Amino acid sequence: MKYRNVFRLVLFFFFLTTSFVAQNKSNELKAIWENTKNADSIRFNALADYYKLNNQAQPDSTLLVLEYYYQLAKEKNNSKELYNVANDRGGIYRLKEELDLSMHYYEEAKKLAIKLNDPILKAINLGNIGNVYANKKMYKEALQNFTNSLTIYKEIKDKIGESRMLSSIGNVYLYIQNYDLALAYYQKALTASKNSDVPPRSIAVIYINIGWTNYELKKYTEAIPHYEKALKILEVTNDKFFLVSCYSTLAKIYIELNDLQKAIYFANKNSIISKELKIEGYIDDSEIVFAKIDFKKGNIEEARKKGETILANLDKNSSHELKLKLYDLLYKVYQAENNSKKSLEMYQKYSTYKDSIQLERNKLSLIREVVKNEFDDLLVKNELKLQKEKAELVSKQQQKTIGIVLGSFILIILIIFYFNRNNKKSREKRDELLEEINNLKSNVTSSLVVNTNEYQLVREKIENFIQRKLNETDWNVLNILLKEPDISNKELAEKAFMSVDGIGSSLRRMYLYFDIKESKYKKIALITVAIKASNE
Repeated sequence: MKYRNVFRLVLFFFFLTTSFVAQNKSNELKAIWENTKNADSIRFNALADYYKLNNQAQPDSTLLVLEYYYQLAKEKNNSKELYNVANDRGGIYRLKEELDLSMHYYEEAKKLAIKLNDPILKAINLGNIGNVYANKKMYKEALQNFTNSLTIYKEIKDKIGESRMLSSIGNVYLYIQNYDLALAYYQKALTASKNSDVPPRSIAVIYINIGWTNYELKKYTEAIPHYEKALKILEVTNDKFFLVSCYSTLAKIYIELNDLQKAIYFANKNSIISKELKIEGYIDDSEIVFAKIDFKKGNIEEARKKGETILANLDKNSSHELKLKLYDLLYKVYQAENNSKKSLEMYQKYSTYKDSIQLERNKLSLIREVVKNEFDDLLVKNELKLQKEKAELVSKQQQKTIGIVLGSFILIILIIFYFNRNNKKSREKRDELLEEINNLKSNVTSSLVVNTNEYQLVREKIENFIQRKLNETDWNVLNILLKEPDISNKELAEKAFMSVDGIGSSLRRMYLYFDIKESKYKKIALITVAIKASNE
C-alpha cells in the first residue's frame, strides 16, 4: 500500500509538470487568437494548434475553445475553418462516446466538404462518419464509408489517408472478431505509412490495434511489444484517450501473466488519467483492475470491498462488458469467502450478462458473414471500376501513342522535305557560283581572249582590291582554288603541303580580307571575288 501511494505521488508530479508545460503553450496560443490585430490565418492556426495540443488532454476545455473557433469562422464567413470546427467537435464527442452528437457535427462537416468540393476533406469526413458507425456497431455502413474514403485517398495518392483507412477497415474486422483479416489490414496500414508523413499518433493507433487483436487472441506476450511501441509515441504526444487504452490493457495482460508488480505500475497510470478524463466507464474499469490485482495477491477482503464499492456506484447505463467483469470478480471473491448465497447471486447476474454478450457475439457471426459478402461486392465493384478506368487509360494512351507516331512521321517527312529543298537550293547556288567563275575566266577583257585552262590571277590587282599584301601561303591557296573551287579543306591542305588547321587559318584570314558573307560555299565565293578583282 505504501509503495502504491509513493508511486501515485511520483506519477502525480510527472503529469503536473507535463500539464504545466502544456498550459504555458496553451496560454501563448490563446494570446495569439485573441489578438484582433493578427491576421485571420494566424488566429485560425493558433486555434487549430490548441485543438491538436489539448483535444485528448483537456477535451472539455477544448470544446469551449471550439465554440470561440466556430464564432470566429462564422464571423469571417470562412467555410474551410467552419469545416475544421465541425470535424474537431465530432472527434471529441466520439472519443467521449457521445455518438449522436458526434454524428451531428460530422454531418455538418460533410455539407461543408461538398460545398468546398475538396476531395481530401470529403475523404476525411467519410472516414470520420465510418468511425461513428463502427462505434454504433453498424459495421456495414462503417465499411462502406471507409472503402469510399480509401478510394479517394488512392486516387489522389495520399499515403497518410490511405494508411488511416486501411487501419479503419482493420478495426471493422477486429470488432466482428475476424482477427486474421484485422491483422492483415493493420500490416497494410503500416506498409502504406512507410516513407510518408503519417502523424506519429496514427502510427501509435495502429500499434494499439495490433496489440488489442493479439490480446483478444490471448497472445499476451505478442501484444506487449506493440503496446510498448505505441506508448513511446503517446507519452510524448500526451493523447490521453489512447494512453488509457494502453495502460488499461497492459495492466490486464500482466495480471494474466501473473506479473503483479508491472500490473500495479500500469494500473496506477491508467487510474490517474481515467480520473483526469472524468469518464465513469474508464474510472470503473480502472478500479476493477485494482480489485483483480488484490484478488490475485490473495487480499480477498480488499478485493471484495473495492468490488462492492464499484457496484454500489455503478451507472445503470454502464456497458455489459463492464458489468460482466465486475460480476465475475465478485462471484470469485464471494466464492473464496465461502459466501454461497452472494456467490450464487453474482453468478446468476454474471450468466445473464454473459448470455447477453454471447448473443451479441452470435449476431457478430452473422454480421461477419454479411460484412464479408458486402465487402466482397464492394471489391468486385471497385475492381470493375478500376478495370474500366484502366481500359479507358490504355485507350487514351494508345490514341496518344498513335498521335505521337503520326505526328513524328509527318515531322520527319517535313524535315526530309526541308533538308532536300535546302540541299537542292545549295546545289543550285553552288552551280551558279561555279558557272560565274567559268564565265569570269572566259571573259578577261573585251580585247583579249584567254584560254580558260591557262587563266591566271593577277596578284597586283587582287592586292590593290583588298588593300594589303598577300603572303605566299594565301596566294598559293587562291591559285589551288582557281583550279578546284569546291575542293575540301583536307584535299586543299594536301595540295598546299599544309596542315588542315593551317589551311583553316589561311581561309579565315582571306574571308575577312575579301569580305565574304556566303555561309555555305565560302571557298567558291572567295575565288569568285578574287577573279573579279583580277579582271578589273
